[in-house]
Amino acid sequence: MTKRMNLLVIVLDALRDDSADAILETSGRRLKAESCIASAPWTLPSCTSLMTGTDAVQHRHFWHDHTLSASGLVRALPSEFRKIAFVNNTVLNPTCQLNDGFDQWKYFAPHAEPFERAAKLIRRAGRRRPLFLLLHSNIPHDYYDPEASAYYDEAFPDAPGEAFMLGDRVIRWTGTTPEERSAVARTYKASAMKAVSCAREVLDLAQARDDFISVVVSDHGEGLDYDNGRIHHGGRLHDDLLRVPLYLDVPSTIPERQFDDLAGALTSGPVALTDVLPTLFALAGVGSVPAVNGRPIDSSMSERVIVSEERRYLYLNDRFRLNIQGRNRWMSPQEREQNKRLQGQLASPPLLRSYRSGTAKLIVTCLHLRAPESRHEVFEWGQRLLGRPMLAFGGDRLFAFELYDLVSDPAERNNLLATDGTGMEALLAAGRALSTTLPVSGAPDAAEVDIVTVLDDVEHVAVH
Repeated sequence: MTKRMNLLVIVLDALRDDSADAILETSGRRLKAESCIASAPWTLPSCTSLMTGTDAVQHRHFWHDHTLSASGLVRALPSEFRKIAFVNNTVLNPTCQLNDGFDQWKYFAPHAEPFERAAKLIRRAGRRRPLFLLLHSNIPHDYYDPEASAYYDEAFPDAPGEAFMLGDRVIRWTGTTPEERSAVARTYKASAMKAVSCAREVLDLAQARDDFISVVVSDHGEGLDYDNGRIHHGGRLHDDLLRVPLYLDVPSTIPERQFDDLAGALTSGPVALTDVLPTLFALAGVGSVPAVNGRPIDSSMSERVIVSEERRYLYLNDRFRLNIQGRNRWMSPQEREQNKRLQGQLASPPLLRSYRSGTAKLIVTCLHLRAPESRHEVFEWGQRLLGRPMLAFGGDRLFAFELYDLVSDPAERNNLLATDGTGMEALLAAGRALSTTLPVSGAPDAAEVDIVTVLDDVEHVAVH
């Protein structure tokens, strides 16, 4: 291409893959990934992976006071690009360090503002100075706040006023009835529909110009399964949080062969959130992208192990979410005290990691305890973990393992290690196949070795 394409990235925060309505698909040149996997289950680390192309297991950016060593990929764009971001989540204020390389990075609290600002820029964009625009919306994320009531009435005009606002109960859904929980799910759906509708309007503007390469994606999903303890986000690595929608819209000037390669690659297997910017840059002919974990989505892609990670939160089976080094927002005084007590039992933040390739997915939780001699304390932690994990501990660490077949069990209800009498053998086989590594100690920056070496030195406890 002789002229630079404009680039648009729309991030709909906390939009589940099953909530991305087909309204985003058109008869034009808009493509959908069959499966896109986020690098982390909440906004800061996942958006860091999106903007740097680096897996969370490497950047470890789970706190604002952590110095981000991975560089933002927008810095690799040629200087003639205008690089602008409009964001809608307070986590993404400039202290998040993701504004590296941007000419403007602005936070707006009102939901409508980022879309309105983006529409103006898209209408005015010129080819002499192409545009890279990041538009982030918190509409799906904020389904528990009062603004969602209007989205509910818009989505369900026959049942106005029936939205249910979780408010500060969003972490645990405390005291909700079955009827209220059903209303929560509908309120989330309404918020998702509003976000998708707003994104479609902006996409249609970009598509009409026929000089934008555009992406709609989410940073993570949302948990709506109260009965199984899978609510809200962060603190676990199941697919309702990690599997996210990904749509690409390309102009008619993209060569047909390149378009066909992209379409085939998007449906041939899972892609990673870290692939988004490398793919955009490759389509736009930007050749100076540094080597990162992400890769351009094209026909040359081969099967790989996709790794996701969490280090700040940990959900327990009573829907309590442990928060490490946080402000403990939305916690009651009793929950804050419990959070302090449980955090005091850990020598370092919990480590949650998932490995997936093909149909197999292995989730590992590692807890580095201050008192390794206390077997009762170790087992009590294991009893409170989600997923009926297989437990093993060695020294000062407790390991918990979940193994799923994503074809026969896409909802991840059946931990194969809990039902198979040969759990340790199945775990070792999966660990080898998925190139699984684990830390050799509980220290935050501990070196890692393959799972077989670690499990040689642990004691198998039980499946609860």
